[in-house]
Amino acid sequence: MGKEENPRIIISGGGTGGHIFPAISIAHAVKSLCPEAQILFVGAEGRMEMQRVPAAGFEIKGLPISGFDRKHPFKNISVFFKIIRSKRMARQIIRDFKPSVAVGVGGYASGPTLMVANRMRIPTLIQEQNSYAGITNRMLAKRARRICVAYEGMERFFPADKIILTGNPVRPSLTQNLISRDEAARKMGLNPAKKIVLIIGGSLGARSLNESVMSSLALIRASKDIQFVWQTGKFYIEEMKRRLAESETVNNLFPTDFLQDMDIAYAASDLVISRAGAGTISELSLLGKAVILVPSPNVAEDHQTKNAMALAIKDAAVHIPDSKVSKELFPAAIAIVNDVSRLTLLRENILRLGIHDSAVIIAREVLALAGHPIGRNSLSNIKSVYFIGVGGIGMSALARYFLSRGCTVAGYDRTSTAITSELINEGATIHFKEDESLIPDGFKDKNSTLVIYTPAVSSNNRELSWFRRNGFNIKKRAEVLGMLTRSLDGLCVAGTHGKTTTSSMLAHILNGMPEGCNAFLGGILKNYDSNLLISSKSRNVVIEADEFDRSFHYLKPLRTVITSIDADHLDIYGTYGNYVESFRKYTSLIKPGGSLVLNEMLTPWFKPQLRKGVKLYTYGVDNGDFHAYNIRIGNGELKFDLISPLGSIVDIELGVPILVNVENAVGAIALAQLSGATENVIREAMKSFMGCARRFDFRLKGEKVYLTDYAHHPVELKQCALSLRSLYAGRKVTAIFQPHLYSRTRDFYNEFAESLSHFDEVWLLNIYPAREEPIPGVTSQLIADNMKPGVCKGVISKNQVKKLVRSIKDDLQVLVTVGAGDIEDCADMITEILEEK
Repeated sequence: MGKEENPRIIISGGGTGGHIFPAISIAHAVKSLCPEAQILFVGAEGRMEMQRVPAAGFEIKGLPISGFDRKHPFKNISVFFKIIRSKRMARQIIRDFKPSVAVGVGGYASGPTLMVANRMRIPTLIQEQNSYAGITNRMLAKRARRICVAYEGMERFFPADKIILTGNPVRPSLTQNLISRDEAARKMGLNPAKKIVLIIGGSLGARSLNESVMSSLALIRASKDIQFVWQTGKFYIEEMKRRLAESETVNNLFPTDFLQDMDIAYAASDLVISRAGAGTISELSLLGKAVILVPSPNVAEDHQTKNAMALAIKDAAVHIPDSKVSKELFPAAIAIVNDVSRLTLLRENILRLGIHDSAVIIAREVLALAGHPIGRNSLSNIKSVYFIGVGGIGMSALARYFLSRGCTVAGYDRTSTAITSELINEGATIHFKEDESLIPDGFKDKNSTLVIYTPAVSSNNRELSWFRRNGFNIKKRAEVLGMLTRSLDGLCVAGTHGKTTTSSMLAHILNGMPEGCNAFLGGILKNYDSNLLISSKSRNVVIEADEFDRSFHYLKPLRTVITSIDADHLDIYGTYGNYVESFRKYTSLIKPGGSLVLNEMLTPWFKPQLRKGVKLYTYGVDNGDFHAYNIRIGNGELKFDLISPLGSIVDIELGVPILVNVENAVGAIALAQLSGATENVIREAMKSFMGCARRFDFRLKGEKVYLTDYAHHPVELKQCALSLRSLYAGRKVTAIFQPHLYSRTRDFYNEFAESLSHFDEVWLLNIYPAREEPIPGVTSQLIADNMKPGVCKGVISKNQVKKLVRSIKDDLQVLVTVGAGDIEDCADMITEILEEK
């Protein structure tokens, strides 16, 4: 079962058309990319796939598997015996066929086939079609190599590093030979001048939808300018025709048992009423059809409701529960189809979710696992790279990396900044209006263009949607960094706080070694005026491991530091427990032979999940395998000695002499020593380290002190305040703070208030929203109202900062502007005011 000259692929699953048609589409895509591939289907005896797969030209073998009877549990005794027998048969099928890879598309046969394949060490890929993952796929995901999904946010169910957003394959005929709406209407015998509503409940029909039609005949009859095409299903057609005959004639209602030419019916319709199956939603998304989704209540784990809600929350569909259709469905349908602006919005939003060439994208992943990559999983053939959110600090480092490799680079960002201006000067093409027509022609070849996006960008971004619809190779920033850690020795810094400073210190130390280092940093390192270091001689790559949306799960570090684990990003994780668990998962990704350097403050309660051969070290200020002692502060200098199992060092002087940097330095030095850095290199680097922009970044020193800081979490704010109080004891310390994210403010406003109370004077700006919409009742005033008595405080807008600074200038002694948003835009203006005589 090793690598074959020609790939041999098992595709398993079925039971319904929703599983079978995507499976067949994937098989055809594999054959189109690799005609020599051999494909064998494994299905369930007596199910639809045993006829449909051979009719499509592929061989299939059946297993005696069936599903569980959820209503009659006692009947499931026989199912367990069928599972055992199916596993035995699957094992024999795999031994005989010797597959290079096994693919599961859902359905009864998928479970035993992929379980056996995993145990026999066959690479596996699963396709999850719904927004709520089924039990079988959640179980299979633990050993699957790749997980192809149709919805964002599936990190709730699957390891983030295995996920690829592919969409669901649809019937090729659906998007081929498209005709106009009017032509389609005429083909169906309808009047193109009137609106058309299409009602479909699946090939068999849906009782509740049919009953809703019957109970709404008077309303339908009165809506003379709307034509209703009604697929009743073959089980219901005779009953519905009989009941219609007994009612007053409805001339604008056109019932049929089954629509043979669904592509024509879709093309003719202005509004679709449908169940919320994954396949149907994928078809409607590709075609951009306004839709009312009525989820079936009779499906496993109520997954159709989750599918519908995933669209409704993005205003890409209207969701009406099955229990409310009799009263709400047709009044809503008639109102929507007569509202041109509402129809247009629904069409535009659902169209952004469609992904073209899903079958081809999945087929490429399958062939890559089979040892026959077709060029999408490597950076070597990339000629053009397009960035969505290019102005972000992490994204800009990647943009510079690809520019250094000779790639053409372009991208979009919401606003022009110093970073985007620098990138333009370095050769990138950047625009600031979200418009797919502005994507340069040189970036419209999906075979040579890589698209990289940041999770901070909305999933409805028009340019991201355009690339998805057209089948481009799209990756998160973290995925690309993960690819680098697979080919190089990843030295990663994770944690709620201190990542940027610690990783920058580490990069500066390693860059002092003869071979230098590679580094992708989360801040501009002042020593180099850059967030990117490149060395062709070094295997080391320093990366800031970002836990937001579980991005760090894409990484494969050789050595890593975890600085802290304080509650954050609860809008993503839901609970602090889930947040902590994501760090445990991260520790399981460290390569064998590597090391974890853990802040000793975490050791009493945090238990990492280390692979065999991974060493655990601790570090801290006063305790740990690596720790500082004999800390001396005076005359603007800070020195300490280091205790280390790899060789202690005395008289380490910090170039940025603040107390919080001692802990950051110890973590960086620990990783540097494990990577071969010598005492002299470490000592010189720590002394010459100039810090990062926006990290305790002094703009003025003297009678008046002014600095900026990136702190955006309560713990970081408190550290900032206490450090300034230590440095400038007896002087008045004023902070201008811009909260970052409505959700973070909502979750931690009390903690923010407590931290800000350590300053003498605090001015809060309005919340910087980033990717979020406002949350009712959540404002900066919420923080101000909970601060301790005695602190001078106020809430102002960003536009009022200039006036504020002028008004308090004479009384200012130490001023810090703090936050991760666009408060940095004020820094030059404040500096100029404070320098005025």
